[in-house]
Amino acid sequence: MCIILEGALLFRFTVAALCAVGGSRTPTNAGKEIVFGKLFKKRESLLSLDIGGSMIKLIELNTSGLTPVLVNLGIAPTPAESIQGNAVIRPELLADAITALLEENSISDKRIALAMPSPSVFTKRIKMPHMSAEELADNIQLEAGSFIPHNINAVKLDYHVLGESGKQLDVLVVAVKEEIVDGFIEAVSMAGLETAVVDVDYFALQNAFESGYGDLVDKTVALINIGSRYSSINICRGGGSLFTGDVSIGGKLFTDALMEQLSISHEEAERLKCAHSGADEKSQQAREIVEKNVEYAASEFNRQLSFFWSASGAEEGIDKIFLSGGAGQVAGLLEEISEKTGISSEHLNPFKSVEIPAGFDKTYVRDLAPLMAVSVGLALRQPGDKIVPEFME
Repeated sequence: MCIILEGALLFRFTVAALCAVGGSRTPTNAGKEIVFGKLFKKRESLLSLDIGGSMIKLIELNTSGLTPVLVNLGIAPTPAESIQGNAVIRPELLADAITALLEENSISDKRIALAMPSPSVFTKRIKMPHMSAEELADNIQLEAGSFIPHNINAVKLDYHVLGESGKQLDVLVVAVKEEIVDGFIEAVSMAGLETAVVDVDYFALQNAFESGYGDLVDKTVALINIGSRYSSINICRGGGSLFTGDVSIGGKLFTDALMEQLSISHEEAERLKCAHSGADEKSQQAREIVEKNVEYAASEFNRQLSFFWSASGAEEGIDKIFLSGGAGQVAGLLEEISEKTGISSEHLNPFKSVEIPAGFDKTYVRDLAPLMAVSVGLALRQPGDKIVPEFME
C-alpha cells in the first residue's frame, strides 16, 4: 500500500498496493476523472530517489520482467544546508547534488519516484458509509476537512480503502503539506528530472518488504527504518498498514555521543558506531558508548511499538520485526531490540527478490543494502497502479 502523486503537474495523490493480488488498477485522467479497469500497458521503470537528511539514495530497476533487475545504484551526501526539518529550503543545492549523482551513474532523461519523509505526513484511519469508488473520490475531500490539522486547500490529500466492515468502509487518509512536496519536486526539476510518483517512506518500505518476503505478508510485521534523525515504523499485515508512526531516534544519536565523549570527527564517529571489532583503547571506549545508547534506543523502540500497537486496536501480537536503515547496523542494536520486545527480529534485505547482474560488485551492493530499503520500494512503483477493491468495482 502506497501513496503516489500521478505526474508532477497534476498534484494529486493516489494510494496503491503494488503487491496486492487482484483488484483493478486506477489511472487518473487530468487529475480529476478516475477511470476503472485493468491496465494493459508496458511497465515503466522509474528511477527512485530517497532524499534523506544525510544521504541521497538512488536505485534504478528494470521491472519489465517477472523479476526486478538492478540497473543502477548510488549514494551521495545530502548538502547540509539544503534541508531543514523536513522541508527543502535550498533546492538549488539539493539539485546540484542530485545532478552530480546522476552524472556519476550516467543517468539522464528518467522519470522518477520520490519519497516524502514520514514526520511530514498526516495519516488517519476513518469510517465512511459504503459507496462506490467514484462517490468516495467525490466525498473524501469534504470529510477530511473536518480532521486534518492543516488548511485543506494547502495539502495534497489521498486515501486508500483498507476493507469493509458491514455497511462501512475502512479508509486510510493521508495528507502532506503542499510546500513540503513542492520543495522536493522543485529540486528534482532543477536537476532536469520529471517526478512521476511521490510516495511516503514507510509505505515504500512496505513495498520492499512485500516484494522480497511474500511468505510473510500475511503475518503481522513491524518494519523499522532507522534514518539519521528519526525512525519510521510501519506495522503491516496482509498487504495493509495497521499503524504508522515515527520515533525521534536515528543514527545521529550514536554519532553525536561518540563525537562528544571521544572528541573525534564526524567521519570517525560514523566508522566507529558500526564497528564490531578493534582492540585499541578508542575502539573499546566507542563500544561502551554505543552499548549504552543501544540499550536506550531499544527500550524506546519497545515503548513506542507497544504504544503504536495499542493505538491500532488490534488484538493479535506482532510476529516479527524487520530492521533497515544505516543505523540499523549499529553493533548489538538488532539483538537488543529482539530481547527488549521479545519478538524475533532480523535485518531486512531489500535486494532479496532483485536480480544482481554479474557486472555489479556484490560486496558493494551488500554493504549498501541496509540504506536502500526505501529506494528499492520506490523503484517498484508504477504510475497509475492504484488498486481498487473488488467490492467497490
